Amino acid sequence: MKKQQVLNCSFSAWYPIFKHLTIDSIVIPLSKGFLEYLDADGIYLPASPTDETSDIIDEDDEDAQSRIPSFPGLEESIRTAIHNLGGRVFPKLNWSAPRDASWMACGNTLQCSCVNDIFLLLKSSDFVTHDLTSPFEHCTDCEQGPQDTLYELVLRRWCDISEATEFRVFVKNDDIIGISQRDHTNFFPDLGPLAEQIHNEIEDFHDRHIAGNFLDHDYVYDIYRQDKRKFLLIDFNPFGETTDPLLFDWEDLNDLDVTRTDSQSWETFRYVRSASGIQPSQFLSYRYPVDILHLTTGADADKLADFLRMEMQKPDQQEATSSSQEGSSNVQYEDEPEK
Repeated sequence: MKKQQVLNCSFSAWYPIFKHLTIDSIVIPLSKGFLEYLDADGIYLPASPTDETSDIIDEDDEDAQSRIPSFPGLEESIRTAIHNLGGRVFPKLNWSAPRDASWMACGNTLQCSCVNDIFLLLKSSDFVTHDLTSPFEHCTDCEQGPQDTLYELVLRRWCDISEATEFRVFVKNDDIIGISQRDHTNFFPDLGPLAEQIHNEIEDFHDRHIAGNFLDHDYVYDIYRQDKRKFLLIDFNPFGETTDPLLFDWEDLNDLDVTRTDSQSWETFRYVRSASGIQPSQFLSYRYPVDILHLTTGADADKLADFLRMEMQKPDQQEATSSSQEGSSNVQYEDEPEK
């Protein structure tokens, strides 16, 4: 896998090409200071000018409070984006969404309606940390580290997606060599009878919309089947070990000759065929970090105070979002990122 293959899967690289096939999104560039905040140890929320608890901080906490960063410009841009995307969004960075941190949020979901929802998910996610520290892991032509990567926060309009009809498509030399059920931790009995039909529909969607239009010849993408022959493009991923192969394995995918996909020995479309075939969730290993154990047990009063402060701010932030006006002169937002 090459560095350019990873860069081609960065959201800003592919969104302008496939905007008509995917979810409405707004891209917000991130400052070096905010990236340092995300990469710092511990889980705490930035200070906010609307934080009504700031007046009751005692003198012993003033030094600690002064070290908490503040990002008022970013927060206002996020509020505006949330408003213009219908009031509910889900966040991601260039490549990864904080799916491993969804258990931190109410309802075990990535749905966000205020700034602190987003900050909490980003700050709690190992997937986001990987984007920041090792985006080119497994690349053979560059050293590790963030290098000169320009990072961005992507806010996408929230939509309810049934995991039963979400699929990951593996492409080599612009041809599909594998299709996997996206959620391999569940058995969906209605999927089996439709398997051949869905397989053919995905092949047709790929030939009409994806093949020859992406920036590479080897890549992976996720799609959601909304209805018969109707698909929503979700994301692109590099063709390599940094991407979860789900019901495949990378040794076979890398070694596969495209002409072999027609062989009876190669199963191109894979799904969980029975309850006994369910695989464990990859997210189980990410739950309950030390910070959260401290929070839930009261062992760290500062983290508990941050969490309570966030909950107190939610009503005010949601009200501010709903009443915000489009076209504000001091806030910029856009559907496509600047190049």
